Amino acid sequence: MTTPDLNAGDLPHLSADRPRHRSSTHCTTRELFGHDGQFFTVPGTFPGGMPDHIGFTPAVYAVLRTPNLGTGEDEFTVRDVDGHRHTLGTPAPDRGTAVRSALSALADDRRAHAQRVEHNRVHILGLAPVPPVRIGHIDTGTCVVPVRCSCLQVEGLAAHFEHVSLAAGNWLDETPTTPWEICPTSPTRVTAPSGSGPLTATFRNAEGAAVVEFEHPDGHREAVALARVNDLA
Repeated sequence: MTTPDLNAGDLPHLSADRPRHRSSTHCTTRELFGHDGQFFTVPGTFPGGMPDHIGFTPAVYAVLRTPNLGTGEDEFTVRDVDGHRHTLGTPAPDRGTAVRSALSALADDRRAHAQRVEHNRVHILGLAPVPPVRIGHIDTGTCVVPVRCSCLQVEGLAAHFEHVSLAAGNWLDETPTTPWEICPTSPTRVTAPSGSGPLTATFRNAEGAAVVEFEHPDGHREAVALARVNDLA
């Protein structure tokens, strides 16, 4: 069975039995939560783009079929299994949407943790900060934008920036004919004025400006100029 790549937008494998359970008998979601459902595991490497010195323990979650008391219809809810069994993300009428919402919330939580670690790294331990946004070229001449990652793929880094929008406006869009891409190990969640969601494409528009496309929770995809992006996290 092919291992799903959650950082590429794949959904995790689901199982009826609880993974990594130490008991001699397998626990089901009904035994744990009183509702039918399935389990899935999120690896410690999710989300992508975390600095090399920050890691997470693989975690198990359950996606449950639960009644919506307001509508009387069943919906799917993701709950934490190993921790405090709290709800993760937003319940949804279909399983895939509920799981994606949970993964998005988990990615936000883990990135916030990584930011706290980095803050302590600089302000408590006195270590040098890593520039949050860098722009450089690879040997093909393509502009590459690494954001909050420790990748070594970019040679001859030309500029460091505090924000993605500054990186685009001050350097990347000065040469609108140059192809560009986000570093593959960078965070790939776009936050724009209209909302946030996973990055789905990068390109240049008719005016030559760098543009990112991202997917809203309802599945709608929106293209927005990189210079207008609030953050990539």
